[in-house]
Amino acid sequence: MVLENVVFVLHRPSSAENLGAVARVLRNFGLSRLAVVEPPAWAGAPRTGPGPTGREDALERARRTARHASDLLEGAALHPDLDAALARTVWACGTTSRAVEGRRRLSPREMAAELGHRSRDGLVAVVLGEERRGLSDAELASCAAVCGIPTHAAYDSMNLAQAAAVLAYEVALAAGPAAPGRAGKGEAPVEAPARHETLEALWSRLRALLRAAGYLNPQNPDAILAEWRAVLARAEPTQREVELLLAAARALERALGLGAPRGGGAGGRGP
Repeated sequence: MVLENVVFVLHRPSSAENLGAVARVLRNFGLSRLAVVEPPAWAGAPRTGPGPTGREDALERARRTARHASDLLEGAALHPDLDAALARTVWACGTTSRAVEGRRRLSPREMAAELGHRSRDGLVAVVLGEERRGLSDAELASCAAVCGIPTHAAYDSMNLAQAAAVLAYEVALAAGPAAPGRAGKGEAPVEAPARHETLEALWSRLRALLRAAGYLNPQNPDAILAEWRAVLARAEPTQREVELLLAAARALERALGLGAPRGGGAGGRGP
């Protein structure tokens, strides 16, 4: 486990107090990277007291809850959307209390083991959704895996900071003593896994190509693409392999006279 490569991503948190509590939890378990996908309210007026923006007001209230972990908030990466937050990651796990059709649901311990394995290759993320609705199916589709915390069926909803505490504890437990790199002495170096931003660029082009070919249902093009995403996720392609697929898609665009789709890039401050 390379703890410095583990980032907790909060997707549009609605409570500044929860944000501060998550920062405190991360400090409890030796984690130091936090990223936030900004909620729409942060662009508006402050909720309490004087202040130029809702963002600064929320971050100030979060600092009061975070106490001695306020430096994690100061260093938190702020992003406009989830794709930007995950752009440089090589693996991400979304959290949900729901069963997601077609997706294996990891336990927190299984998720932590995967993080330990993959964090040696680059940045990995644990994604927690907004308090009231969690992560949507589309947002979970941007993650390579799904994790659920087993709770009592009579009350399966957990507070955001409580969920972060359970997951951070499992990550710290899995870290244990410092582990060596994946490539042992005399072994060939392991090829870098595909970055999220490269995969999203590929899906953006494939969506346009397959729609133009009449393969996708124009009313719901992402339904079948979600299944293709799952196939590619199981294959665990390297960065080089996805770049080859992306180059092939670009060549097809040129041959068919299609303009390159917009998007596919990453924005915001890096995680």
